[in-house]
Amino acid sequence: MIKAWSIGFIILFIADMMVVVATLFNYHPRALMLLLRISPFVASFVAAYLSPRNKFTLGMSLAIPTAILGLVVTIAYQLFGKEVDFAGFQGGLILFAVSLAYGFILCSLGGVAGYLLARIVTTVRRNKGEKEV
Repeated sequence: MIKAWSIGFIILFIADMMVVVATLFNYHPRALMLLLRISPFVASFVAAYLSPRNKFTLGMSLAIPTAILGLVVTIAYQLFGKEVDFAGFQGGLILFAVSLAYGFILCSLGGVAGYLLARIVTTVRRNKGEKEV
């Protein structure tokens, strides 16, 4: 389970760091922002699919790092002189709360999708007569 969660976290981290690096080089395409928005779903989907048990819970648990990494990206934006919507300490708290709710929704959906795909794959393998499931 730790390996599955770690892979999900690495997906989140890479997506967020790509945005930070792009900000350093003043490169700001919309595709990276889309990546930043869908990365919680993808990360929780992969983590839930790879997890041997507690698939939904494991996928959903990635909502916390989603919020933390979102706050780190915003702080990085602010440090590099970019305009942010929620500046300062109070803005950071607001952003964390909003990111946590957003992350909870996307990570829950990704966890459910990963769980369902794992069930489908297991059922198909069982019906084919494979011994190792």
